[in-house]
Amino acid sequence: MTEDEIVWLDAEGLKRALEADRLDARTIVDTFLARIERLDPQLRSWSLVDPERARAAAAQRDARRRRGEPMGPLEGVTVALKDLCDVAGEPTRAGTTVLGDAPAQEDAEVVTRLEAAGVLVLGKVKMTEGAFVEHHATVAPPINPWNAARWTGISSSGSGVAAAAGLCTIALGTDTGGSIRYPSGACGLTGLKPTHGRISLRGVYPLASSLDHIGPMGRSVGDVAKSFRVLVGHDPRDPWSLADNPVVAPLDEEKSVRGRVIGYDPVFSEAGVDAEVVAALQAAIEVLRGQGAEVVEMRLPDVDAALASWVQLGSAEMANAHAATYPSRASEYGREFARTLEHGMSVSGRDVAAAWEIRLALTRRLEGCFAAGGGGSPNGTRQGLDALICPVIPGRFGAGAILTRAETLPFEAAAGLATRFASPFNLSGSPSLTLCGGFDRDRAPIGFQLVGRHCDESTLLELGAAYQRATDHHRQRPV
Repeated sequence: MTEDEIVWLDAEGLKRALEADRLDARTIVDTFLARIERLDPQLRSWSLVDPERARAAAAQRDARRRRGEPMGPLEGVTVALKDLCDVAGEPTRAGTTVLGDAPAQEDAEVVTRLEAAGVLVLGKVKMTEGAFVEHHATVAPPINPWNAARWTGISSSGSGVAAAAGLCTIALGTDTGGSIRYPSGACGLTGLKPTHGRISLRGVYPLASSLDHIGPMGRSVGDVAKSFRVLVGHDPRDPWSLADNPVVAPLDEEKSVRGRVIGYDPVFSEAGVDAEVVAALQAAIEVLRGQGAEVVEMRLPDVDAALASWVQLGSAEMANAHAATYPSRASEYGREFARTLEHGMSVSGRDVAAAWEIRLALTRRLEGCFAAGGGGSPNGTRQGLDALICPVIPGRFGAGAILTRAETLPFEAAAGLATRFASPFNLSGSPSLTLCGGFDRDRAPIGFQLVGRHCDESTLLELGAAYQRATDHHRQRPV
């Protein structure tokens, strides 16, 4: 098989090729390593490639297959880890210099689960400083493989670029205010931000723990769904982990979505949004209708206050996460992250209390959208919504865009407006699936998202699979 044939295989294709002895794990690893060596000097997505670990894992997988042992559900799938996931014996830098080179003592829970499922970890990919909005001055930012002049998203920028360019099959991303959704939207990927607490955060360096989510990013709903099934589950050593965390059934990619109800708020989704983004969203709505889903107009709860509350809570939690090194080593931090930490240090107890009230009120109102007879219906009598549909990125962002940098606006206002379609669903902990909805006039991807009720990622994945059955955006490849 050629390089192109191997790197664009999905998880099921890799497994079938291994079963048929058309591939072995060592060939898969060597093919991806050669591609990384050839392309990543231009794309700059990887922070650490670990050939020895990957080849050792491949040798173990091949030996097990020769012994006739059963394959894992992600057998042969190559994975890129965001560089805030602990790997035993390797440093976790989280896009910073302040964490130094001390090796992690044990693997993050997500790494343990992935490797138990048969994946081949190739190494770690770049991210913005501390998982916030700007790459540290010592980091050469990744380049969008679709269009070098366009944004790669934050903070899982390396994850988005590596998966989109065929430098891995699946990448892990984290999302505190959009950082699975932004790079998935910017790089034409499928990304799942699961319900907060469904996937363990143990061994994942925090940005703001009560807002942090970790999830898979890939090229198709099928790959993301398979990865999610492996990653989900209660972790008693993670205080954020949901104890009531049901097993996820395999995704039926052919399942009908007829009768599913999707809510669309035209005011929320269109005001101030680029016309090409709105057009792609409208086209996605028509595709979903064509698949049998019902799309109804509705009004989302007001998110304006929530945007400010995300800034208050998030910055305070960020300051807490970096208390050991900020402000004592402030000179080692970049401008935007330092500004945010300074803001977090100034947040009062009353500010936090008020922000939590706003957060809980928003969460309850969003829950009402999915409840029968709730706010998801124009008249309050229709069945509850199965999902909400809205944009991810409101417009065309250039390479190196800094979402919180608006010189004419105060910090809170700039940060709040930049995360209008993202941070409200971090506050509520709601699951969200990002999909590629097409391409703009510069051949850069346009993403949209489906948001669901807590612990109902399966419905989002079914809707996403139906959308991808009817479209081929996710099969397009950057040149």
